[in-house]
Amino acid sequence: MFFTVKDIQKRREKLGSKWNEILRDDEAVLIYSGEPVPKPGGLDQHYPFIPHPAYYWLTARRREDEIVLYNKNTGWVEFQKEFTIEQAIWEAEKDDLLVSEPGLNINHLKDYLEKQKFSSVYNLGQTSDIIVGKAFELRTMLDQTRRKKDEAEIKLIKHIAEIAAFGYKEIERILKPGMSEREIQIAYESVIFRHGSHTIPYDTIIGCGTNAAILHALPTRKIIREQEFVLVDAGADVFDYCVDVTRTFPSTANISSQHKDLYQLVLKTELECIEMTKADTFWRDVHAKAAIMLTEGLYDLGILRGNMQRLIEKEVISVFFPHGLGHLVGLRVRDTGQEENLEPKHYFGSRLRVDIQLEQGHLITVEPGIYFMQALLDSPDVQKKFKEEIDWLELEKWKHIGGVRIEDNVLVTEAGNENLTLCVPKSAEL
Repeated sequence: MFFTVKDIQKRREKLGSKWNEILRDDEAVLIYSGEPVPKPGGLDQHYPFIPHPAYYWLTARRREDEIVLYNKNTGWVEFQKEFTIEQAIWEAEKDDLLVSEPGLNINHLKDYLEKQKFSSVYNLGQTSDIIVGKAFELRTMLDQTRRKKDEAEIKLIKHIAEIAAFGYKEIERILKPGMSEREIQIAYESVIFRHGSHTIPYDTIIGCGTNAAILHALPTRKIIREQEFVLVDAGADVFDYCVDVTRTFPSTANISSQHKDLYQLVLKTELECIEMTKADTFWRDVHAKAAIMLTEGLYDLGILRGNMQRLIEKEVISVFFPHGLGHLVGLRVRDTGQEENLEPKHYFGSRLRVDIQLEQGHLITVEPGIYFMQALLDSPDVQKKFKEEIDWLELEKWKHIGGVRIEDNVLVTEAGNENLTLCVPKSAEL
């Protein structure tokens, strides 16, 4: 098993001590695991059940229709669903990460709440309730606690990164002109499944040539040609824990100097941003570092022109780097997000998924990219706004490249940081 009883106890103690600051003795919190979601028109079919990460993190159980309760006096009380004979006929019991002690029957929850006479009960986890007031504070504390990865989580994520590395090494081995994007996907996924990945944390993204400019390009039958980039954004998943990695490979060794220059710009930006990813640093400052470096790089390549300060202030980089630098990752590909940030701000044209001060234990992706997106570049509004800042004639020479993205998963540590996906190879030819 990946987690021990002690691991779960430590998590509950950390969270309980924070919740005790705002909870009264007669208040309780319920965290729901969630319910199966039926497929539209699927009759008795359901989507594969995935427990709400908050419930899962606190119990290591992967079962539907369950609840864990917290109260300052009672501590943590689990309400579990009985495994029925009918379920045994059709399916096996859920594969939990921890063999826990039996809890109370979920059917007794209502009687339990009435007996305890709680003045308020706050519902979290997979619930349709609107989270406001004290419930919002409780969820925020939960998210902030869960963002800090413990030793057991880090060990599991490192194992998953090694699985992903097998897949990327296979791509390096087989990639050649004449293959399709879809063939690359099949090769990658078959390898990671053979090495222990349960599933993929998100749809595998593969784009060759101009398709590399599509941020979430799903692999097609498009054939990879000589001297072009193949962008692969693919992860691995074990019990909902995952890595999120992007690499950009050349289809042939004799790739053009333009391709190499663009790749080196993105790689240099990624490495310097990883170096900045440390405790007490504001993530928006790391994002700003990427935006400025990419602006300067495109200026040096002749794609941008004019006064550098004006280029930065006018946020012209948003045309070529239209997304945030990264997001929290680990338990699910987007992990906790930052739901407490009700009015997210834009920096260099991008709304950041997280706008936090980094702390030890945070695991975050660092994924700068440069893209030549037809939809943006052909936009009359974009052309008018940046008529003087973009050398449109020079830009025509670069559009065929599509794009470059390089992404790693970086853990903030006491000593600085650790790149947990360092084992995943980057292109040796570039």
